Amino acid sequence: MTSITDTSLVEQRESLRRRLQAQRQVIAQQLAQESGMNASYPRSRTMRFLTQQPALIIRLLVGLATLLRTR
Repeated sequence: MTSITDTSLVEQRESLRRRLQAQRQVIAQQLAQESGMNASYPRSRTMRFLTQQPALIIRLLVGLATLLRTR
């Protein structure tokens, strides 16, 4: 390995840029594997639940509205 004084600043910058890019790719792959989901809309688990369970949400809202109306 060469010392810092042996390489130019441009070479050091390029080397650092490549290492950072590789690290970002590793992190992105780990996050993608961890979540097990694609990056499509909606991204939050709450919104996915709300949009994938419309019948349940409607029943909950009707129940809440009925509760509030009877008071």
